[in-house]
This record gives sequence, structure tokens and C-alpha cells, in this order.
Amino acid sequence: MAAVYGKPTVTPNLVLNPERAAMKLQRAMRGIGTDEKVLIDILGGCANFQRQEIKKKYKTMYGRELSEDLTAELGGNFEDVCLALLNPTSEYLADCLHAAMKGLGTDEWCIVDIMCTHKNHEIAAIKNLYQEKYKNDLETDLKDDLSGDFKDLIRSLVSCGRDETIEIDDEQATEDANQLKEAGVGRLGTDESFFNSILAAKSYGQLQLIFEKYKELTESDLEEDLAKEFSGDVLNGYTAIVKSIKDIHGYYAERLHDIMKGPGTDDTSLIRIIVSRAELDLQSIKEKYRDMYGKELAEAVADDTSGDYRKLLLKIIG
Repeated sequence: MAAVYGKPTVTPNLVLNPERAAMKLQRAMRGIGTDEKVLIDILGGCANFQRQEIKKKYKTMYGRELSEDLTAELGGNFEDVCLALLNPTSEYLADCLHAAMKGLGTDEWCIVDIMCTHKNHEIAAIKNLYQEKYKNDLETDLKDDLSGDFKDLIRSLVSCGRDETIEIDDEQATEDANQLKEAGVGRLGTDESFFNSILAAKSYGQLQLIFEKYKELTESDLEEDLAKEFSGDVLNGYTAIVKSIKDIHGYYAERLHDIMKGPGTDDTSLIRIIVSRAELDLQSIKEKYRDMYGKELAEAVADDTSGDYRKLLLKIIG
């Protein structure tokens, strides 16, 4: 279930000295050229709270933000990963959402991954940091940027109103499963609002039971029938909710596989998922990836990336 985390790949460095680390980083960027190996070893080799300590020491010792010096010295995807590692996860995800809606076009997958797989308190933290940093309300920005059923789904999720009671109701789950069938494959057309009222509002435990009842009733997985009734971004959103509640590690393993499948790589999504899951469950995602695709995640990432960008991602993946 989505409420359960797994094993991380990044853990605290028990011998880290933040002051010494700040000094090494400054020396690595001093003068002509940059010692990228030092950046990789330090930024990829300690926990987020330790990177916050290093940032603070760096500012105190040198009178500059570490992020400013990294931006001046680096470029491309390697810079993006280094900067992603510098912020607490909730702030980083707020930054990702802001970037997803900035300028022409929208990165809907970023919105799906963040809004459809996180719990109320996680979304609330992201909302607060978004407001603090960008002086805008996250829900308002999402409403202005999205449309249709997808907008309705995301507005439901950003309200942080999902039921969080532990108790589950077997009788209600059977009724909801029946109504999902009647709202979708059991009728001509689709009652979109009913799907939203169930998938965006019921507790994780209740949804898990509803999915099981639906399978018993229809002999189909709900995500298979969703694909018959919906398309585009709202389908991706509903499917993300269902898959992440059934198996959060499987959801992200599949996302990583899809990101790297075929020509080209969605580096923005690759960085976001690897950085944001590293201290939660990236080890569990790695194991699921191996089970699902018969290949190590590190091997897949190495095949699709290059240079210092590759080295830093592999350091995080472990």
C-alpha cells in the first residue's frame, strides 16, 4: 500500500564533518575547472539533513550560497542533480511543481507523480513551501494550468481531504466496487465524477479493499478497465493512484522503465524520482525493477546517461 515505505539507498554518513565537507566543496570549485568527483562523493554520499548542515556551514564560511557556486561552475543534468540534492525533499518537490507549470506547456507527469502518490501531510508540506517560496497558492496555479477531468482530480488531491481513518468497511467496499463498475464498464459512457469521488477521497486501506472487491466482481483489475473509460492525463492520474496504492515500489519501477524506454530519456522525471525516493524506498524500487524487467536499475540508468551526471545518479542508486 502507498502508506508503507521501504528501504532507502541513501542513509546518513556517520563520519561526515559538515565544516570539512564545505571546505572540500569550496576547494573543488576554486580556480580553473572543477573536481566533480569531490562533488559526487560529498553530495551523493550523505543524507539530506546533512546536506542542509553543509549548506549552512558553506554560507557561514564563504559568504555565498553553495547553490550559487554550483550554478556558476556546472551545467546541464549534472548541475540539476546537484541542485536537487541541496533542498529538503518537500521544497524540492514544490520547485518541481513550479517548474512543471512555468512557461509554455505543462509537465503533467510531474504533477501526476507528486500529487497522485503522496499522502495528505506530504502534499500539505509541499503546498506550504510552494506558498512561502513562490508567493502563490499551489491549488490556484494548478487550476489555472490544467483543464477538464484531470484538473478536477488534482484539485481534489491538493485539498488534502483524503480520508485517513484506519477502519475499513467491507460492506461499503462491495457497494463502491459495484458502483465503479456501473459508472464505467457497466454503462454507455462514463460517470467521471463518481470515479473522482472514490479514488481521490477514500482512505488507502478502503481503496485497497475496493480494488479487491472490484476484481472479484468483474474478473478485471481496475486499472485495466480505467484504460477503457479514460485517456490522457486523467487516465495517468487515476492509474497512478491505483497502482501506487497496490504497490508503490512497482509503480515507480514502471515509471523509471518507461522514462528510459526507447530513444531519448525524460531526464527531468528521472532526476526527480531518483532524488526524491532515495531516502524513502529507492532500494525497494531497485529490487522491484529487477523482478519486473530482469535488469538492474543501475545498469539501465548507466545505459541511458553519461559523464558526471551518470556517476552522480549511480552514487545515489548505490
